[in-house]
Amino acid sequence: MARIITITSGKGGVGKTGISLNLSLSLASEGYKVCLFDADLGLANVNILTGIYPKKDLESVISGQFGLNEIIIKDFQGIDIIPGSSGVEKIADLTRTQTGTLISAFLDIKDYDYFIFDTSAGISSQVLSFCMASHEIILVATCEPTSLTDAYSMLKVLSKYQYKNPVKVVINQVKQGKAAQKAYAKLKDTVKRFLCINVEPLGIVAWDKNVRAAVISQTPFFMLFPDTIASKCIKAITQKLINRADSTGDMPLEIFWDKCLSFFEKHYKIKKDPVLQKAPLKEKDPDTLKALSNIESKLSMLIKEVGAIKQFIEIHEFAAKKSRNKKNQAPGPKEIALDFESWLKKGY
Repeated sequence: MARIITITSGKGGVGKTGISLNLSLSLASEGYKVCLFDADLGLANVNILTGIYPKKDLESVISGQFGLNEIIIKDFQGIDIIPGSSGVEKIADLTRTQTGTLISAFLDIKDYDYFIFDTSAGISSQVLSFCMASHEIILVATCEPTSLTDAYSMLKVLSKYQYKNPVKVVINQVKQGKAAQKAYAKLKDTVKRFLCINVEPLGIVAWDKNVRAAVISQTPFFMLFPDTIASKCIKAITQKLINRADSTGDMPLEIFWDKCLSFFEKHYKIKKDPVLQKAPLKEKDPDTLKALSNIESKLSMLIKEVGAIKQFIEIHEFAAKKSRNKKNQAPGPKEIALDFESWLKKGY
C-alpha cells in the first residue's frame, strides 16, 4: 500500500522532474519510505539531475530478463528510484502476458509510504493512463502564458475522461508572488468556466539561482542547498501533502498498474489493434469511422478554444504591462509567499 502521486505538466521545460525528485527527497527527510518512478520515457531526466545512468530499466522487467528489485536504484539520498525509460514507451505494445508480468513484478517489492510518478511532458497515452489511475495529480506550470495554456489542455483531457479528484497545482520558477497568484487565478477561472474538474493550489517554488548550480553539479538542490529559497518552498509543499494525507488514501501498486493498463487498453484500443492499424480507412467498421470523426471534431474545437484562451491571456498580460509602464513602477524585489493561502490572507 502506498500513497501514489503522479506529477505531470502540459508543457516541457517547467521543472517538473526537479520538483518530482526534490519533493521525493523532502518526503524521505520526514521519515517516509519513498520510491520515485522515472516515467519520462527515454529522456531520463532524473538521471541527468542525479548523475545516475542505469543499464537496466522497466523494459528489462517487461521482457522477463530481470525482476523489479534488480533494476531499482536503492537508497539514493534516502529514496529508491525505478528507471522507466524505454519500458514506459513499450506500454503501448504490451501483450496480455507482458501486462501480467508487469503487474506481478510490483507484488514483489517492499511497501512504500509514497510512490511518485514523474511523467513525460505533454498528453501522451501513457501520461493519461498514469494520471487516471492515480488518486493524486500534481500539475506543474509556470507563469508563462504558453505554460498555462498547455496546463489547461491537460486539465481538459482529464475532465473529458471524468477524473474525479481535485488536481493540485504548483507554480514553478516564480520571481514574484503576485505574478504566481495571477497565473493561478487565470487558470482556475478558465477551468471553472469551461471544464468539469476542480483544481486547488498546492504551492509555489520560487526562482532560485542555486537550482541551476545544482543541475550542473548533478546533485538535487534539496540536498546541495537545504536552506535555499527553492528548498524551503519544497518543504512547505511537503508539509501540505503530509497534512492532507487523510483526504486521499493509499493504494496497492498492483491495483494502480491494473487500473493504468486497463484504462490504456479501453481508450487506446484502436492504436493497439494491428488489424485496424493496417486496414484502409474504407474497410474499417462504421463505429470506428464515427469514433475517429468525433475525435477529429473534438480536437478541432479544442484547438480553437485553446487559441481563444491564449489570446485572452496575452491581451490581459499586455494590458497589465501597459498599465505598469504608465505608472513608471518598475517591479522591485518582493517577499515570496510559500503558498497560495498566504496570498489570499495577506492580499498579495
